[in-house]
Amino acid sequence: MIPKWNQLLPALLHRSLLRYLGALAARGTEVIGKFGLYVLAARQMGGTESGLFFLCLTWVNLASTAARLGLERAMARHVGAELATGNSAEAKRVVKAGLGWTAMSSVVACLATMVVARPAALVIFHLPELAEPLRIAALILPSQSLAFALGFILIGMGRGVSGQMVQSALPPVLSLCALVAGLRHVDAVLTAYAVSYSFCCCLGAALLLYDWDHGMAKGPEANRAAAEPLQPLRKTAHEFLVVELVQSALLSLPVLVLGMFADAIAVSAFSVAFRITSMVNTILISLAMIGAPAFARHHRLREYEELRRAERQTRLLSIAVCLPLLAIMVLFPRSLLALLGGDFTIGTTALLILSLGQVVNTLLPTQDMMLAMTGHSRILQRVNLQQLAVCLVLCATLIPAFKLIGAALLATICLTQGRIGFALAVHRVMPELSARPRSAAA
Repeated sequence: MIPKWNQLLPALLHRSLLRYLGALAARGTEVIGKFGLYVLAARQMGGTESGLFFLCLTWVNLASTAARLGLERAMARHVGAELATGNSAEAKRVVKAGLGWTAMSSVVACLATMVVARPAALVIFHLPELAEPLRIAALILPSQSLAFALGFILIGMGRGVSGQMVQSALPPVLSLCALVAGLRHVDAVLTAYAVSYSFCCCLGAALLLYDWDHGMAKGPEANRAAAEPLQPLRKTAHEFLVVELVQSALLSLPVLVLGMFADAIAVSAFSVAFRITSMVNTILISLAMIGAPAFARHHRLREYEELRRAERQTRLLSIAVCLPLLAIMVLFPRSLLALLGGDFTIGTTALLILSLGQVVNTLLPTQDMMLAMTGHSRILQRVNLQQLAVCLVLCATLIPAFKLIGAALLATICLTQGRIGFALAVHRVMPELSARPRSAAA
């Protein structure tokens, strides 16, 4: 439900607004960098080679999600929850264990991608020219996985802006700079992407070391008695791994399956349209991540009125920022794609369909993060698996029949199903969020 605008101003003027403005600045940097990267890559590399580029990025994002083992969100929850009760020693132990496992598994994922690159190019995608770019893209995996893990640790420590800059804002900007500097070939651009994530990985490690004693300073222990107990990191990560893999699959499958039934130009057009609308999702994730430590802290300490306030502020700000962007996408889809050149205007209808799906996402932006940060990851997992089941059925029916339009319909249906499912789950398992404050009830 869209809130009344006279309710929006008090939320926007809340003193914690600066955190959200900082997050928007970080995500604004990411959105500008990604849009510039996609536009320039499409124009300079052409439809076919940019299609290879987007296939490689999709593969890497899926493989990196698996390599992170669900540890990134688990570390954010555990670090935020432990610091809320002053247990800095346990927070540090969580960081060491999580980063160690992430480093090892990401190296394994890199080597596995290099081994299967040629068979995948020939057998799955029927694109022999994809093999070499896919091998180069494998080099992105270790640094990207660690950058995401470090970013989520910083988010759990309350350093949301720094965490988002490290994990997702700076890499596209640095890669865009490489394109502006004159890189043209897909292999060179992928190499620049790997270097960008390596830089961000080093930056994240430096920020973590700087905050190791100050940001994880020991706090009051009195809160521990009232706090809800936490399950082991390994169990939390296992639940989140399923969630992360399913979410990554929902983003990746439309592109990968379309690559099996359509040419590289159609894949490129869909990828560009999908990524344009995903910029709205990028902003929503940013705002939800800023609210994530508060969700974890207030829920663990049973501060339900504060939890409602944090959720409401995040939701209202998300609507205020994203609905105007979506209006532009709905009203001028062809003009946006025309910026990329004539080949990409075939994705106009797809862009319109994808934009409509993001409207639902904008109206229900925080529910999955709320479930994740309050210990309801099993329910989050169940809703995601339902999405995956629908996605697989639609992949086998819509994409072979309608190709580009089918992929857009698939992505929109799955996104809408998920947002409504998350909202219903929150309403069912967290009735305290739906309860009116006592002062309002009186």
